[in-house]
Amino acid sequence: SSIMESVINGLVEFIHDNSVVILLSVCSVYFTVTYGYVPFNFWKNLGVPQVNVRYPFVGNFLESLKVPIHEISVSVYQAFPNERFIGTYNLQQPVLILRDPDLIEAVLVKDFSSMPNRGNNLDLNGGKFQKHLVNLKDDQWKNTRNKLSPAFTPGKLKGMYAQVMEITESFMTNVLKDFEDGRHFEVHDEVNRLTMDIIFSCGFGLDIDTINHPESELRTMGLAAFKLTSWTKIVFALRALPRPVREVIWKLTPNSGRYDEFFTNIVDSSIKHKKMNNITRPDFLYLLNEIKEKEEELIKMKQIDPNDPNTFDHTTLLSNAWGFFVVGFDSTSKSISFCLYELSINQDVQEKLYKEVSAVQKKHGGFPTYEALHEMVYLDQVIHETLRIHPALPGVSRKVSKAYRLPGTDVIIPAGANVFLPIYALHHDPLHFPDPETFRPERFDEGKKSIRKGTYLPFGDGPRYCIGSRFAIMSLKLAISTIVGKYKISSCKKTEFPMKYDPKSFLLAPKGGIWVTIQPRS
Repeated sequence: SSIMESVINGLVEFIHDNSVVILLSVCSVYFTVTYGYVPFNFWKNLGVPQVNVRYPFVGNFLESLKVPIHEISVSVYQAFPNERFIGTYNLQQPVLILRDPDLIEAVLVKDFSSMPNRGNNLDLNGGKFQKHLVNLKDDQWKNTRNKLSPAFTPGKLKGMYAQVMEITESFMTNVLKDFEDGRHFEVHDEVNRLTMDIIFSCGFGLDIDTINHPESELRTMGLAAFKLTSWTKIVFALRALPRPVREVIWKLTPNSGRYDEFFTNIVDSSIKHKKMNNITRPDFLYLLNEIKEKEEELIKMKQIDPNDPNTFDHTTLLSNAWGFFVVGFDSTSKSISFCLYELSINQDVQEKLYKEVSAVQKKHGGFPTYEALHEMVYLDQVIHETLRIHPALPGVSRKVSKAYRLPGTDVIIPAGANVFLPIYALHHDPLHFPDPETFRPERFDEGKKSIRKGTYLPFGDGPRYCIGSRFAIMSLKLAISTIVGKYKISSCKKTEFPMKYDPKSFLLAPKGGIWVTIQPRS
């Protein structure tokens, strides 16, 4: 007993002498466990299989910065082949990755009301132009989408077709003609001149002609906005943080404010020029301004409350003009580039496409008319197969707005959690697309009837289906049919096979570019 007593006395004395250190140690352990480890039990507590989390506080975030963004979801998707869904985390934010096409279809379409909003805001400019369709929620999104939908009807697209065709022909004459000598060239660098001219012509009514003036300030600023460094990817990856924190981080990004000011000046000066010269060109910006002016009149007549969050104000106009540029310019140029890449290494597909293009154009007087484009069935298949292998976005997310029971399970996802739909992983799953790395347009030879719902999602699905998808497809089809109709595209010694993606980009982007050669067809 005397030994025990001395031990206890010694322990008491030690605690007394080191009380501050012990208190700090206990607090440190408590803080680490509570805030570093416990958040990563979210899915486990719901009975959902989840990924192994490597580090406290940040989870697997550091690993995600080292690889192309699509590989993160692909690795999770492939690690759980027998599961319908898997739990993971963006920093400490719970994210549920869906593997089951039926669940995906339920989330996007049938049960849309349970998660109608996107998972995280697309803060590509740090917060100024946030009222665009991608970000808007609930009634604001619904009202704005209804106002913008008339801009993308088949009739409106047909009205824009002549502009797109004229710009495409200029691209053929003034850009591709320079490479007829057989020199290899980087496709994406040239094609984005085409798509930038199309976007500014059809979107803003501006003939900026970067095809003939590649060093113009407009193109320089446009490309700079998309020149994604590791820092920009970190800013995007930190979208799970509160918005005020994201805005502070963005302001530390070099030149972040220049793009906002530059773009605002372009939009406002274009509107002013049209008004002063009484120009009624039916472009996207003209429609946006028409909506804004009509609502301003209704406010003057006191038929609309100026404080109504659904009002289409100047910020909403700027945001959606910015959204049209961001979503349309780079993704379309990449899709054209990826398609030319696939045609260069799949000569049999290219020749079959060339025969169709030639036959249909001959039927229409040798021109790629709007009607001719719709008759090119194989071209449609080629475009869809390109978007399957190289989707612009690796996935889309939805935020659960009210507790949601996953169909066919006892799992109830609480409001606030994010659900991620891994588009790239689905498109490359041999269960849905046998031999998925092979470029085989015939997969789509019955339209999309043979494709299981919830497995092919280049533009999403359901009420939030990409509003500009028809415009993108039209631009893609016209560019590819015009190029293939005149040139044979071939791979060269600089062509990467298989394709490698850039880990610094949050969109699917080829690492080192796409290199090909062209040869005029006789």
